[in-house]
Amino acid sequence: MPAPPSPSVSPAPAPPAEAVVPLARGLDVLRHLTDADGTLALAELTRVTGLARSTVDRICATLAHLGYLRLDGRDATLAPPLMGVANAFLGALRVPALLGPLADRLAGELDESVSLAVPDGDDIRFVHQVLRRRALSISFRVGDLLPGAGSAPGLVFRRGADHTDHTGHTAHAAHAAHAVDDQLVEPGLVAVALPVRGPSGAVVCAVSVVSHTSRHRAERLPAAVLGPLSAAVRAMETALAHDTPPTADGPGPGPAPAPGGAVRSLARGLGVLTAFGAHLPAPTLAQLAEATGLPRATARRALLTYEHLGYVRHDGHAYRLTPRVLGLGCAPLSRTTLPRIAAPHLAALSGALGESVGLSVPDGEPGGEYVRVTARVAPRRVLSVDLGVGTRLPAAATAAGQVLAARAGAAGAAEAVADGPEDGLWSVAVPLRGRDGEVVSALDVTAHRGRGERTAWADALRATAALIEADLRVTSRFVTVPHH
Repeated sequence: MPAPPSPSVSPAPAPPAEAVVPLARGLDVLRHLTDADGTLALAELTRVTGLARSTVDRICATLAHLGYLRLDGRDATLAPPLMGVANAFLGALRVPALLGPLADRLAGELDESVSLAVPDGDDIRFVHQVLRRRALSISFRVGDLLPGAGSAPGLVFRRGADHTDHTGHTAHAAHAAHAVDDQLVEPGLVAVALPVRGPSGAVVCAVSVVSHTSRHRAERLPAAVLGPLSAAVRAMETALAHDTPPTADGPGPGPAPAPGGAVRSLARGLGVLTAFGAHLPAPTLAQLAEATGLPRATARRALLTYEHLGYVRHDGHAYRLTPRVLGLGCAPLSRTTLPRIAAPHLAALSGALGESVGLSVPDGEPGGEYVRVTARVAPRRVLSVDLGVGTRLPAAATAAGQVLAARAGAAGAAEAVADGPEDGLWSVAVPLRGRDGEVVSALDVTAHRGRGERTAWADALRATAALIEADLRVTSRFVTVPHH
């Protein structure tokens, strides 16, 4: 993965007198964690931010209380609920919801990776990705930043100054010719991009087809993909022309009240970010104050801070989030998997029950004869169950297999109990559902017969499943989360 563009060396303007310093510091912590791919030691966070260790500890404790990161001994790690911040921008943008399915279809037609990108200053950020699974694969992520002058989408955005788009960038009124990236981002990587325009003629985003020189040379890629790519652009522009933004859905729940010792202004300020969305893409100060329940003066100070740091822009009446918001955790969190999301919850459940717990998915066709373990946490005890990740088990001999076999029914199994997969073992399992309500995995506890009690275990499993499902919903709103 190429490194992000180097920041400008020009001195930053002084913050406004009303800027919320703790909020700015909290954003700096999140940005450094994002740049480190999601995890940093607290000592290193102290060094890179230049803040006192006590200040870093308070900021991280506040972010942990909000669910935005986990504290594990010496380390801080970004956590799935932080994707709610990225979701606020992506929902307000409307591009992923409207154009993402068309990009998915184009990727299937061409059997190549397809990206949607928007400008972020002079650079570009990806807002939708469809990656093809190959041995030699492309690893762009939603939220990744690339140089505008060194990428096909960036070249699209640099080609004119006739219209201003929703991010303040400019582009030609007439359809520009395609842009080609001939190994500018990385040796072997080639791409072709076209602009996608909204009803006003302004460029809303760029759609690019990304391939490798082992499949296409740069000079031949346009001929291979421009027909389907141009047709996809026309379909995207039609979708934009007929878009009616939703009004029924309100914002998600705001941050929980900050406990004593937390940085209250940081918690309040982050609540302002997550108030944006498809239902409120360009709110006024009054609307944001109402949505967050904050005094207008408090909301205004948070917005001034965000505007100064480039996360919000103001046109004199309404406020809009900028793509820079995706730099707050989106890239590392957008490529997570269900086992990674579940890991801290499995560890907590195993610790509470003192038994081996894990996730399983069908091995092969749904409802088949086997299941495969995708995550496992076992306690340290003399006699313990050893079912490592990747273990293949007969579905009929496990509670997880019975849950997965029943998922084709109208409601699926609420829970299942089974003896096995070996003599002397028994297991209890419950379904784990994805964003669409479909069963995507089974959560089980497996132990030696004579230990545990069905009802208590089932209740604990369902409570843990609810926590994992909540994290999965927020993470998978605009990105695909692999189930194994």
